Amino acid sequence: MMTKNKMLIGAGALTLVLVAGTAFAAAGGRAGHRMRFMKHMVSARIEDMEDEIGATPQQRAVIEQSKSNVFAAIEAKQAVKAANQHGQMIALLTADKLDTGALYALATSKAQDIQDLAKVVVPELQKVHDVLTPAQRATLAVKAQQMQGHHHGGFGGPAE
Repeated sequence: MMTKNKMLIGAGALTLVLVAGTAFAAAGGRAGHRMRFMKHMVSARIEDMEDEIGATPQQRAVIEQSKSNVFAAIEAKQAVKAANQHGQMIALLTADKLDTGALYALATSKAQDIQDLAKVVVPELQKVHDVLTPAQRATLAVKAQQMQGHHHGGFGGPAE
């Protein structure tokens, strides 16, 4: 009886891994939609903040250019790697033997992608920081603290 239970638990775990892997891979097909939605949401938030601090047309132009540069970097990275990584993930998760070394390599690759992206994002943030006045940055800080108070952690719980 114990062996049968172990087999059921193992089959359930494998099914869960396969479903999770399939969902992860399928998400790649919706990446373009997610990117458009993210761009829309971020752009709306940026415009609200520009209004909040009374950004000048020149400041808005710098901010818009920085936003465009960051999105271009994200899209370039996503276009190059997304399809390959999703296919790799499915192949790894459906193989007879799980290659944890390859999974770690994928994680390392994702970490490198983030570091590469930071090399674009940080200089753009510097440009935006430099174009804003101390009073505008202070206003943004207050607004950010207010917004932080409105966000909750996962599943509706408090963020910690």
